[in-house]
Amino acid sequence: MTLHTKAATDDIYDIFNAPLKPAGQEEEDEESADDDDYESDDNYTTDAESTGTTRHIEPSEAGDDENDETSDVKSVSEWSDFSTRRHIPHIDGEDDGDEGTERNETQVSDSIDTGAPGPDQESSEAFDSTDQQMGTGEEQNDDAEELETPVSEDFPPTARTTFVPIPPEDYEPPTRPFRDPAEVANNRLPFMTPITERTEVSLDVTMERRGYKTPSKKDNSPTIDEEDEGSSDSEPLSSPLREMANDPIPPPKMSAPLAPKSIGPLGKAIPPKPLAPKGPIIKDAQCNPVDESVRSEIISRMLPPLSSYSGFYDHRHEKYERGAEIRKFAKALAKANKSGDNKTGPVAAPVVIELPGTPSTYTIKKELGAGAFAPVYLVENSAPEADENDENAIPTMGKGAFAVSHRSEIEALKMENPPTPWEFHMMRLAHTRLGPQHRTSASLSYAHEMHLFQDEAFLFLPYHPHGTLLDVVNFFRAEPSAVMDEQLAMFFTIELLRTVEALHSKSILHGDLKADNCLLRLDALSDDESLTAQWKADGSGGWSSRGVVLIDFGRGIDMRAFVPEVEFIADWKTSAQDCAEMREGRPWTWQIDYHGLAGTIHTLLFGKYIETVRCDQGGLGKSGRRYKIRESLKRYWQTDLWSDCFELLLNPGAAAAAGGEDGGKMPVLKSMKNVRERMETWLGANCERGVGLKSVMGRLEATFGKNRK
Repeated sequence: MTLHTKAATDDIYDIFNAPLKPAGQEEEDEESADDDDYESDDNYTTDAESTGTTRHIEPSEAGDDENDETSDVKSVSEWSDFSTRRHIPHIDGEDDGDEGTERNETQVSDSIDTGAPGPDQESSEAFDSTDQQMGTGEEQNDDAEELETPVSEDFPPTARTTFVPIPPEDYEPPTRPFRDPAEVANNRLPFMTPITERTEVSLDVTMERRGYKTPSKKDNSPTIDEEDEGSSDSEPLSSPLREMANDPIPPPKMSAPLAPKSIGPLGKAIPPKPLAPKGPIIKDAQCNPVDESVRSEIISRMLPPLSSYSGFYDHRHEKYERGAEIRKFAKALAKANKSGDNKTGPVAAPVVIELPGTPSTYTIKKELGAGAFAPVYLVENSAPEADENDENAIPTMGKGAFAVSHRSEIEALKMENPPTPWEFHMMRLAHTRLGPQHRTSASLSYAHEMHLFQDEAFLFLPYHPHGTLLDVVNFFRAEPSAVMDEQLAMFFTIELLRTVEALHSKSILHGDLKADNCLLRLDALSDDESLTAQWKADGSGGWSSRGVVLIDFGRGIDMRAFVPEVEFIADWKTSAQDCAEMREGRPWTWQIDYHGLAGTIHTLLFGKYIETVRCDQGGLGKSGRRYKIRESLKRYWQTDLWSDCFELLLNPGAAAAAGGEDGGKMPVLKSMKNVRERMETWLGANCERGVGLKSVMGRLEATFGKNRK
């Protein structure tokens, strides 16, 4: 690209703007009589480049009057035989071969239709209609032998004549790609084509530009008033678009906020999802994860907000004031059922709970569990199908009765006092991160509905009527062997390892793993499906319907809400069921779940709670301490599998450093997967040994499979 100075550019324009030579001199200077009057400069243009313009010449400028003869003006393209002479109709008395016929230049508009009739179809009528459409003002004189083009005031003296070449009929346009080297030259602009740019300066923009990214234009460009515009002292602008400066400039187009597409459970429109906060919410390196101030900050700042959850009803501006009545009725009903005295009839009228915002009513049936702060009741749902058509419901796993979030006529109600939405949040968070199609979703209890009042919180959960793993342990303790079959204990261990591994992979801690919080899962099989004798690790053969369900996420922890190097401190009274770090007052994180998982497995094998002893011989972790279980494994068990399992769960720090975990830190996902897969291999090969796993599972179904309403 060649850059010219302003003086050089002015000289070039002067050359192009010079008047044409007189007709006589032009004829003498003609080198040839062919149709190539307009030649391209080979130094600057290619075969396909042409300015395609000529300048209109006034008769006075050429030095001739109306009767003088002028040369035939022709415009020829390199790929067309077009000529002005060819497209001028014949006039009476005019010889086709007479080159001396006088005619003036005709002005042709750029809007000539290239689809007009060809040379063989030309006629004087077509020529006249074309002239009328172009508005040239030409008239044909029958008495005259020449065409006269009068000068009209409608055309400015600087108007330029433009000829549009017509390609021949056999011309075929090139079909090469745009970026083909042979076509690149045809895509260039003609030489010296002026390129203008609309800028703030050329458009004389003096409006406020606060929202633009180039505010310096406002400060640097001078303000031009109307009075200054007409003065000769004002310096002309460089852009030819000066006449557009005073046109109103439309404001920049900005996308309007999208209208809310859904309505929340409170009847309010859900606002567009804001951007997720950068980094963790809690910045402290050490804290108590169950502290109310920590949880409140997480709830208030988390995204998506709690109000966006389907099934969440916020009534914190009012009190329900029926918690005492419900507790009193449940205790009286339990006392009457325990004594078996029904002579006096029902204790009282059933308590019916009506909650705002939901069409269902809930009738208290009995108390399922009495906790210190959160008793659980069996309730009857009057309209379980009302929630099935909820447009805000999240995708569920399975279909029909196998769906995780399927509502039913009999459900569980957990009343929490003091009220808190934390458990509802953690249960929904776990299902959201795992996804509806994850196999582990069936092993996590689902939070159907949450009503939060000032004095009480009502959490509705699925009802699992088959009891807990602690009930299963007590069932086998009553047997002559007093212990559970190793095959069944390993089956439940595999289920627990898979569930905890999935939760930890999504940065979620359960925080309270024990046999009481693991419910027995005995889902119904379809009519054409039956439990096979061969156990399958992938859940085929009906084995995906057997397992455990984790409940009670009241101590759940979202590790993504804290900094990666966070360490937790427990400020509550500890027991043997807590991890060694808690008992010794040392920081902890993932150890709380690993120790709880080890305690649950210990209960399955030995029928008693876990007790650990410190053993510092080899394998020291970061703290310099190593622990093992007090009980001795039976010699006919798979001692290598159970030993490695307890070693991993009681000393996860050492396992993380030696087991090839990412960064040598917890969670120990790879080590857990290794132990689980080894157990799956053994159980798949020995599931039919002895009475067989299917036979033992049949005993559990016969004992706990009944709906214990």
